[in-house]
Amino acid sequence: MLFWPLINYKLLNEEKYKMKKATYDKYKGKFFILCGLIILASLVFLLLQKKTTLKSSDEFNKEINNLYSFFVNKNSNLQNKKIIKIKSGDSLQRILLKEGIPQSEINKIYSKIIKKFDLKKIQQGQDLKIILNKNNNQTSISRLSFQLDSLSTVHLYSNQNDYAVKIIKKNLEKVNFLAQGVIQNNLYGSASKVGVDPEIIIEFARIFGFEIDFQRDIRANDEFKIFYERYEDDDGEAHKNGNILFAYMKNNGREITLYRYTDAKKISGYYTADGKSIEKALMKTPINGARLSSVFGFRKHPILGYNKLHQGTDFAAPRGTPVMASGSGTVERASWFGAYGKYVSIRHNSTYKTAYAHLSGFGKGIKAGTKVQQGRVIGYVGSTGRSTGPHLHYEVLVNNKRVNSQRLNLPSGRSLSKQEMQDFNNQIKKIKELATSSKRNG
Repeated sequence: MLFWPLINYKLLNEEKYKMKKATYDKYKGKFFILCGLIILASLVFLLLQKKTTLKSSDEFNKEINNLYSFFVNKNSNLQNKKIIKIKSGDSLQRILLKEGIPQSEINKIYSKIIKKFDLKKIQQGQDLKIILNKNNNQTSISRLSFQLDSLSTVHLYSNQNDYAVKIIKKNLEKVNFLAQGVIQNNLYGSASKVGVDPEIIIEFARIFGFEIDFQRDIRANDEFKIFYERYEDDDGEAHKNGNILFAYMKNNGREITLYRYTDAKKISGYYTADGKSIEKALMKTPINGARLSSVFGFRKHPILGYNKLHQGTDFAAPRGTPVMASGSGTVERASWFGAYGKYVSIRHNSTYKTAYAHLSGFGKGIKAGTKVQQGRVIGYVGSTGRSTGPHLHYEVLVNNKRVNSQRLNLPSGRSLSKQEMQDFNNQIKKIKELATSSKRNG
């Protein structure tokens, strides 16, 4: 009985606690709603107070929008990436206007770009990569880039309410490349299969053109090797070629190996291992990829219809095929010349002269008085004058007398001196060492 008052007191306190908790739970939700309303009212009051200090209602609206962005969508700035193919008649300004960029911003962009490069270099077919910012229904440029050439890329990007332009160039590294193969049908096709650039194939044919006629001397299973320089980017893609360092041909059982050598006068040429230059006064043929269609001598003329001495050699080839100067010299004539049509004649020295007829056009800069180097393009195959179809009529004159170019015993090129041979042998050794560690194919 003594503990009853204590028990009643404890029960009473527990009852009061339950009543308070029920009251708290009942009004808890309303309490937080009330607090939120008080905070919102305070913010509205502050904005109303600030309105009196703003210069215009536009600024007040901007404050409201900023507040909305903070609470509702903190990242309202959306980016849109696009790749636009430049079409005929397009300009950078026209493209940017179409994307919704204001003219004032385009003017800023132009003022930055023209300091770095000529906008006319943007060409049809190029890809223009753009990253657009869209904020509050306004469009602006975040980044713009396009390829200026095979090595350079232009990048324009926004920079604190202005724009900056950078031109990034790929780094090129000189790589020594050895290609080798067996000729099946022709040199061009077989060399192309092992990754040799057309420019190098043509130069290779030009070098051996003093000794081998690639239209008639080539046999199936002839072999070739080309060791040359080329320049590659970081991805291993070739962008341009350097020099052929050595060239090898096994033609109809005969082997010829040539090494590049530059003498003290900075004149480069190709020499056999014993120091003899492959270059002769004239090349055997001044055109590649042609077939011999008519030889030197008497024949029935295809147009006149009677037998007539054909004082040249004809090479049938597609219209536009380049024709080379078969030797270094001075152009005596580059004009229309009666039945010869468009015609070029070159004086090589006091003994030798060559002529090229029925051309469709002349090489760049070719006119009377022009000095040309052996292998320079002096014209293109055509059918002008008295001609039945596209071909080159080629003549060699010795002391102003026309001779059979295919039977002409041409004088050899120079031989290196004893002093030059020592330097040349060192060069051969260096080339062989480079070839062992080079990239190769075939």
